[in-house]
Amino acid sequence: MTNSQKILGQIDRKFGTSVAGKFEAIRFQYYDYVRLPTGGTNRLTFFSNPIGAVDPTSGLAKTLEETNIRRSGELDERFAIMQVRTTIDVLPIKRQPAAIIALTSAAVQSLTTTHQALRNLNFQGVLSVNFGQKNFIQIEQPFQTCPPGYGPSIKTISAAATSGSFPPISQYASQSVDPRDVYIMDPSIFVEKGQTFGATIDFFMNNSVTLPVVTGSDKAAVNIGVILDGYVIRPVQ
Repeated sequence: MTNSQKILGQIDRKFGTSVAGKFEAIRFQYYDYVRLPTGGTNRLTFFSNPIGAVDPTSGLAKTLEETNIRRSGELDERFAIMQVRTTIDVLPIKRQPAAIIALTSAAVQSLTTTHQALRNLNFQGVLSVNFGQKNFIQIEQPFQTCPPGYGPSIKTISAAATSGSFPPISQYASQSVDPRDVYIMDPSIFVEKGQTFGATIDFFMNNSVTLPVVTGSDKAAVNIGVILDGYVIRPVQ
């Protein structure tokens, strides 16, 4: 240890907010959501576009709702990965294309074909997570194997019996919301602060599903998410 490091350590112990040599584990998630290309793709790449960067498919700057990565492909805390989750999210109506936002409630039935396509997506893909140049996680059919384990689950919506009434959404694609179904890392993976990493979902046999037109030429906006759930290791304050 150099003299400058010793001096900085002494200053930190006297005036700093952390307790030297003591650490605590805090439950935390690193997450990233990317827009699913409506025409299909052979790869989705995660954790490469931090907050403020532009999603290459949607063309919109990413906010904290879509990622909490602040530097491309880098963790800013020591992190122990305990669980891996994925999500398929049809975005709320106000975040859909203008023509879909303008639809009356009767036309929402058009989303049935979107959910049929997303059901097929559940049976595709291989999730890979690399740290540095080494692959640590590889999971086939991640949307089935690594469901979110939380959120709403809508099974059916009854149709009205009145003549001329519109039919409801007849299919609603949903991953498992049962917390017992999440993918648990055993043993957990410990990652050092500043470690470079990346995640992809690759579609080897065919591209990901093509989303159908909902109205006019507009297709539904769908985000795909990868969530690394675990504990950050921080100095005790």
